[in-house]
Amino acid sequence: MRDLLKTYEGKVIVLIVLLFAVRLFHITDPPIEVSHNWRQTTSLMVARNFYQLDNNIFYPTLDETGDQRGVVGMEFPVLSYSIYLTSTIFGYDHWYGRLITLIVVSFGLWYFYQLLALYFEKKQALYATIALAFSALFHLARKVLPDPVSLSLIVIGLYYGVQFLRTSKWKYLPLYFLFATLGALVKIPFGLYLAVLAFPFFEKGIGAKTRIAFAIASILCLTAVFWWYFVWNVHLSETYGLWYNSGRSLKDGFRELGENFGDVLYKFYFSSFHGYLFFVMTVAGLIYVIKSKEKKILWLLAITAPLFFVYMSKSGFLFAHHGYYALVIVPVMCVLVGYFAAKIPSKWATILLVVCIGESIANQYHDFFIRKSEYFKIHLEEISAQITQPNDLVALATNLNPSEFYFLNRKGWMVDANDVNEEFLSVLQKRGCKFLFLRRDKYNEALPFPRVFEDHEYVVFGLNTNE
Repeated sequence: MRDLLKTYEGKVIVLIVLLFAVRLFHITDPPIEVSHNWRQTTSLMVARNFYQLDNNIFYPTLDETGDQRGVVGMEFPVLSYSIYLTSTIFGYDHWYGRLITLIVVSFGLWYFYQLLALYFEKKQALYATIALAFSALFHLARKVLPDPVSLSLIVIGLYYGVQFLRTSKWKYLPLYFLFATLGALVKIPFGLYLAVLAFPFFEKGIGAKTRIAFAIASILCLTAVFWWYFVWNVHLSETYGLWYNSGRSLKDGFRELGENFGDVLYKFYFSSFHGYLFFVMTVAGLIYVIKSKEKKILWLLAITAPLFFVYMSKSGFLFAHHGYYALVIVPVMCVLVGYFAAKIPSKWATILLVVCIGESIANQYHDFFIRKSEYFKIHLEEISAQITQPNDLVALATNLNPSEFYFLNRKGWMVDANDVNEEFLSVLQKRGCKFLFLRRDKYNEALPFPRVFEDHEYVVFGLNTNE
């Protein structure tokens, strides 16, 4: 261990291993923690349907789509399909997604350091990697979310892309194409980082053959991304009738950013690191960069800032109100943190980083635990298995959060509890809905359907049980 800590690479390895071990804590917990439970269960629905229904990766399928097939246009389901592949060996379980994300992010941190070390001092690369490790990625790295996976894959792709351009070694080109393409397919906003490859592409001494090969690989990568998001997803939406999020118009998104300006700023000064102190170091780093005219970072900002603005405008309200949307801007902020920390005495840099890490962990550790009041949700699958058949269509009346519907392990409707009345249920009944699951605290009138189950949390009504 002492020998390992004598090198910057060794310190990064120790950091990654320790963080991996720490984030294994409660790794098997069901996805009912306070933050992002709905987004995790959406990915898990797709994974489970690959396992139970159809393993064709081109047809990701959700559960809460009523009597429709459920195929939906979405990000390329690499994470969900990885869960499915793991399940073919061990049987399905939700926590595989947490572990897969954690493994991918751990490699992403290593490649982030390696990538920065190609352009900056190793000390600066180390400090930036520490900032990234304890950013919002600290808790997002153990969630079933495509965003941290996409970021990590893109970083790996960037590293191999730079290595190919600098060395002209052909072994790096397919690795660049593979990871860059998968990263951008998993979440298209992180693909914006591929633009920074303009740096090495135009460096002197690179042969024409290398540039042409790299350009062809990049065009193929972008073609695959364009086809998935703007051809295939549109086809799925038109064919299966489900909504496809193609983003806001720039005008509408910009307007929404202005209407939620306070929340937008919050994504920068808090959500990115789940603490204010890392943001202070980011600002200090920006000031240092401008004063010292650090060309590499200034060019990085010049390329990424306009792209971030487009991304934010296309996201609009969603960027302002979903914490993990800020993950896209975090790597650049970490570069600024690393630059500032490397420019001050090591003693003070260490103290500052320790304090920043302490604040960040203090604001994120709660996400490693689940409130006891939420555990009742996981019993839905047991209730559902007891009173329904696998092919039965059901309805769940809660607050329109798909996390509960996931635990039903059935297809059907997720409805607003305020809409539940005899007329509304009659419509669902005609469409083949057999059961209504209703939160007991939402049950406020006697419905003209038989109660087939009830406990302290749920009341279940049979809508077509006599057929």
